[in-house]
Amino acid sequence: MLLILLVAVLFDGLFWDRTLGLNLTLFVPLLIGSMSVLHGGRGLSVPARVAMLGALVAGGMVYVHNSTIAVFGVILALMAMSAFMLERELRSLPFAMASFFSNLLMVPVGMVQGMDGIVLSRNVPRKGWRWTKLAVLPILVVVLFFQLYRAGNSKFDHLAAGLLDGLFQRLGSVLEKLFTPHSFFFLFALLLSAGLLHRFAPAWVLGLERPLDDRSVRIRSRRPHWMAPRAMDPLERERRMGVILLVIVNLLLLVVNIIDIDWVWWGFEVPRDFSLKQFVHEGTWMLIVSILLSMVIIMFLFRGNQNFYSRSGSLKHLAMMWVVQNFILGISVFLRNYHYISFHGLAYKRIGVIVFLALVLVGLVTLFLKVRNRKSLYFLARVNGWAAFILLIGLTTVDWDSFIVRTNLRHANPGEIDVDNYLSMSDKVLPLLYANFNAVQAQMERHRANRVVWVDHLDPETFRLALDDKRDRFLHRYLHQDPLEDNLADRRTMSALGRLGHVAITP
Repeated sequence: MLLILLVAVLFDGLFWDRTLGLNLTLFVPLLIGSMSVLHGGRGLSVPARVAMLGALVAGGMVYVHNSTIAVFGVILALMAMSAFMLERELRSLPFAMASFFSNLLMVPVGMVQGMDGIVLSRNVPRKGWRWTKLAVLPILVVVLFFQLYRAGNSKFDHLAAGLLDGLFQRLGSVLEKLFTPHSFFFLFALLLSAGLLHRFAPAWVLGLERPLDDRSVRIRSRRPHWMAPRAMDPLERERRMGVILLVIVNLLLLVVNIIDIDWVWWGFEVPRDFSLKQFVHEGTWMLIVSILLSMVIIMFLFRGNQNFYSRSGSLKHLAMMWVVQNFILGISVFLRNYHYISFHGLAYKRIGVIVFLALVLVGLVTLFLKVRNRKSLYFLARVNGWAAFILLIGLTTVDWDSFIVRTNLRHANPGEIDVDNYLSMSDKVLPLLYANFNAVQAQMERHRANRVVWVDHLDPETFRLALDDKRDRFLHRYLHQDPLEDNLADRRTMSALGRLGHVAITP
């Protein structure tokens, strides 16, 4: 309990009333050290080591790039690391997340039980402690009904207000001093530290995962010898239904893939008055939904004994053919997004589509292996969970804001770049925009020549004023930030602005 309190105090000291930066980078190794002291650093499982490495990488990237994706990566990695260290037999990320949140929910119960142990061990009068616990629930119930009666009866409310105004004023002043925003933040720090460092929940999640395996297990279901044989076994009926379904959808998808290969893969050009937005935004997501639905259908068909049925060979071949065709469809979706980027430039949503599509394609590969090698649904969850985790940590290592702006400033189609989006990016792009203001101005000129104008900033002077205002807000934040909020990205931005002559001082 003492270590939990120390980590809560550390969390409060690092993060209260501060933005994230160096404080989060420092917190990660300190938390890892605390967990190693409490649970031992030796004998860690491979998943625990991978999660720990991911937390360290993402924590370092918070200081280097100060990006939202890095912060999210740290949070996810720390939750996974805690679960894997508290339950060393856990193997998959989905079960680790379930274990962490179940443990976090049990922290209040565990803390009350811990208080019981402290009270009893220190010979505090048991009767007084028991009466204190028993009084809490009745008091809460009385307060609840008191407020209900006040809301439902105006005369009762008037009487209660006259009698209790003075009491409530005094009580309110006391509560205002006790329950400040800082005190609630410390309670949150205490709750989170306890959930990260100590196991309060029973090992029910581990009990669910322990019997699971990557290989599918055959479940035999025999009819009693005295019952008449079935006219058609349910497994056979399901196989026939699956064969008919997969033949039809394979033919449909074959037509779609032939059209896309001919239209999207080779020599694609944007026709006049063609809605590229509908082609990508609506078409892409509809195709992704079709891929996900296809994966769900195949997982349903091969959820059990169909994997071992002697007559399911044709069904397996049709399923693998459908997976391969969906992979080809995934490439077509990627090319749609690529053509959209080639026409309109980069943006976060377009990068998000690529990332999501990469995970979908990994899912299709693992689904192919499941059907061919009789793998289980647990295999799909475990492998795809780790693929998503590794991809997330990899994304934290890139300064996406600067990458997007650099790409769009050099784009071959300047009249279709969203210049408004430059001002919504983080402060890291300020030096790039100042250094390449001529390119931004040229893009505005091309926009003014378009038949349809869809950006707000068409005047370079107005854009420059908005950019200067963004710079001033950054300077104010940078010059007044706490040392624990420091990060390398802000330092680089400040230094670059100084070299460009846009600030009077340099760090």
